[in-house]
Amino acid sequence: MEQVIEEFETYLDLEGKSPNTVRMYSYYVRRYIEWGGKLNARSALRFLARLRKEGYSNKSLNLVVQALRAYFRFEGYDEEAEKLKPPKVPKSLPKALTKDEVKRLLSVIPPTRKRDRLIVLLLYGAGLRVSELCNLRKDDVDFERSLILVRGGKGAKDRVVPIPAFLLEEISSYLEGRDDDSEYLLVEERREKKDRISPKTVWYLLRKYGEKAGVKVTPHMLRHSFATHMLENGVDIRAIQELLGHSNLSTTQIYTKVTVEHLRKAQEKARLIEGLIE
Repeated sequence: MEQVIEEFETYLDLEGKSPNTVRMYSYYVRRYIEWGGKLNARSALRFLARLRKEGYSNKSLNLVVQALRAYFRFEGYDEEAEKLKPPKVPKSLPKALTKDEVKRLLSVIPPTRKRDRLIVLLLYGAGLRVSELCNLRKDDVDFERSLILVRGGKGAKDRVVPIPAFLLEEISSYLEGRDDDSEYLLVEERREKKDRISPKTVWYLLRKYGEKAGVKVTPHMLRHSFATHMLENGVDIRAIQELLGHSNLSTTQIYTKVTVEHLRKAQEKARLIEGLIE
C-alpha cells in the first residue's frame, strides 16, 4: 500500500495540488484502502456512509469525495470517479474583521516584535494565504518595484501582488534585525536553525494577540478582510480576483455578498425610513 500512496502523492504533486491538499487526500485514501475499499463508486458510498455515522459533516465528506475521485482517476477509473458526487455544502459568508479590529490587533503587538507585526500586515495588506506567507522568500520581495512574488499559490500558480511603501519599510526593518542566512522572509525564532515559520506558529500568534485585543482572528479571516475592505473601497472585483489568486471569478464574488450584508446592517441601524412612515 505504501508504494501506491507514494505514487498517488507524486500524481497529485504533478497535478499542481498544494502540499496541504496532497497530505489530506493521501490521508483519506490510506483510510479507504485500509478499510478495504474497492475501485468503484458503490464501495466509496459505503465508506462515506460509515464516515457520516462517525459524525463527519457534509463539508468534511466533500473533501473525502474529492480525495477518492482523484484516487480513482489516478488508477484509471475515470467513469467511477464521475459517478461519485460530492454532497451539497451550504455556502457560508466569510467573516471579516472591521478596520478598527485590525487596528486593535496591531496595537497589542509590541514594537519589538517586528516579525509578528509583519505577519498581520502581510496577511491583511497583501491578502496572502497562510501557506503562501510561510513560503515567502527574501528574493520574492521586489523592493524596486514594490511587489511581492507569490510562488506556487493554490493550483501551483504564481502571482504578483503590489504592496505599499510603508509595508516595504516594515520588511526592511525586520530583515535588518536578522542575523541568520535563511532564504525565507519569516523564520522561527526559537529554533537554533532559522527554518521558515510554520502555519502552526502563525495560528498561535494570531490567537495570542487576538485574545489581547478582544478580537477573534485567523489567517483566513485577515485574507477575507483584505478582500472585503478592498471591495468596500470601490476596487474592481476582477482586480481583487487577481490579487487573491482566484482562478474563478465566482469564488471572489462571494465577497460582494459580504459587502451587501455589511451595507444592509448599516442601513437597518440608521432606521432612516421608519420615522417617516406611520
